[in-house]
This record gives sequence, structure tokens and C-alpha cells, in this order.
Amino acid sequence: MSTSLTEEIRSVEAAAAQKVADARTEAQDLVARTRSEGALRVKEAKQAQFRDYRKRISEVEAEAEKASAATVEQGRSSALEFVRAHGEAVKKTAQWLAEEVVSRYGRC
Repeated sequence: MSTSLTEEIRSVEAAAAQKVADARTEAQDLVARTRSEGALRVKEAKQAQFRDYRKRISEVEAEAEKASAATVEQGRSSALEFVRAHGEAVKKTAQWLAEEVVSRYGRC
């Protein structure tokens, strides 16, 4: 009976040790899968944020392009208005300058 009991205890201990080893292996696999899934989720989140960032940059650039086009057009109209307002003075000044040159240096 003692031999049988001793063998039974040893077999139960071996089975328990095997169960502990299997549980450790399963726990390590679970930890590895969890870390892998976590890293994948972090990577996907970073990619999504970068896509969102690029989209926002594109929108801001488009708005800036519209604003700059409006500013350029406003500058052009302002320049044309300035030219129209001062065109007569420029003609008078150019004529005076031509007369001065001709009177000082002659018509040669």
C-alpha cells in the first residue's frame, strides 16, 4: 500500500508540475499576444492620427491659398487704383523732365 501511495503521490506531483508548467507557458503566450495586440493598436492609432494631421494640414493650406489669392487680388486692384490716381502726375512729371533735358542738352 505504501508503494502504491508513494507512486500515486509522485504521479500527482508530476501532474501538478506539468499543469504549472503548462499554465506558465499559456500565461507567457497570453502576455506575448497581449503585447503584440497592444503594439498593433498603438501603431494603428499613430497612423490614424498622422492621416488626420495630414488632412488638417491640407485643409489649412487650401484656406491659406484662398486667403492669399484674395490678398493678391486686393493688392492688384489697389495698385491699379494708385496708378490711375497718380497717372496724370506721372505724365506731367515726365513731360517736365523731357523739357528740362531738351532745354539743357538740346535736341541732339
